[in-house]
Amino acid sequence: MKRWIMAAVVCLFAVGIGASAAPFWRKSDPAEAEKQRRDEAEIRLQRAEEYLRDIQKSDDESIPTELFNECRGIIIIRQYKAGFIIGGKGGRGVALLKDEKTGQWSAPAFISTAEGSIGWQIGGQSSDTILLVMNQEGVEMLLKTKFKIGVDASAAAGPVGRDASAKAGVKTALLAYSRSKGLYAGMSIEGGMMMLDGHAHGVMYGDEKISVNEILVKRTVAMPDAAKPLITALEEYSIAARIAVEKKKAAGPRKPVEPVNADK
Repeated sequence: MKRWIMAAVVCLFAVGIGASAAPFWRKSDPAEAEKQRRDEAEIRLQRAEEYLRDIQKSDDESIPTELFNECRGIIIIRQYKAGFIIGGKGGRGVALLKDEKTGQWSAPAFISTAEGSIGWQIGGQSSDTILLVMNQEGVEMLLKTKFKIGVDASAAAGPVGRDASAKAGVKTALLAYSRSKGLYAGMSIEGGMMMLDGHAHGVMYGDEKISVNEILVKRTVAMPDAAKPLITALEEYSIAARIAVEKKKAAGPRKPVEPVNADK
């Protein structure tokens, strides 16, 4: 009797495994798969624009306006992290460069991230991050097929608030702004890699193997409609930055404050 019961359990287990595995050996619809990739790419652009506008609404966390005039480009990514002892992080985002002469922003290049970590850690977290590309070192890093932040280019936490511009310099290639949600406790040793997302380029530009140089520098692709709200936001902040710089120039250097004579 026990043998029959055991055999029945094994059969039910096998059927369960087969049913759950069926979607993996069922042939997927190429048209549906392409639509899903396009939808994901468009949602990525929408989230990037929403996060940029959201962070600029905060007086305490906003990127100083003048940095949009000084920066050479921008990376906006959303990452997800989870683990227990051994963890992992992955994410997707977009990168754009600004023409130094015209101030016009390029079409977005799509990127993905991957990290592994070893150490004491438990929990899960999602984070949105903006990286301002501040100099040629950052631009050269971005034009690579794969790159590591902190290895291929220096990075530092960016200054925040309306009056923090004076604290920022161009010696650091990347200035980082991040906001996290969820719980992730512990210390870990991490090494992260960013790379081009060929699938997203395939559905948005019709070429999975297009280079980041063709998108960001040569600008051989048309601006996707889904990217236009993000471009509008970047242009607004860039224009506001130029106006702020011009006002400072017109005002001239500040006059030194004369010391008060306590004897009078």
